[in-house]
Amino acid sequence: MKQSKQSSSLRVVAGVATQGHQVLVAQRQPDTQFISWWEFPGGKVEQGESDQQALAREWREEFGVDIQVGAPILETEFDYGDKVIVLCSFWCDIIDGTLALNQHQALYWSEPRRLDAGVFSAADRPLIETLRHHFDTESACTGAEKADAMIQASL
Repeated sequence: MKQSKQSSSLRVVAGVATQGHQVLVAQRQPDTQFISWWEFPGGKVEQGESDQQALAREWREEFGVDIQVGAPILETEFDYGDKVIVLCSFWCDIIDGTLALNQHQALYWSEPRRLDAGVFSAADRPLIETLRHHFDTESACTGAEKADAMIQASL
């Protein structure tokens, strides 16, 4: 979407932690904008921070864990009218600590295909589709590899 002249742009990062074929999502505390919506954990990039530094800081603040930020997944832009969100998502691994609900009301591990995009903010929805495609493709490859191994074993 194009940025309008009245809108201010805000860079936001999101981390996608995985456990098998599941991703971690968090339910926000109720507020005036995103009433109890689900999200991929992350937050605003502060001045002077890299995307990776911001993501690590946000996970430490929100969940009390240290993460290793991996490869970028997707960058999307969504115009909410009063502001434009540029959402940059990254794969991440939890490397230290136990997840705590410091700023959210719930955490949930889910297969991306089971996520209801309607309970996520509009900026998160393209990421859900990307993750569904990624895990569907990964599952298909894994299935094919298993079939090849079964064929090889029977020869």
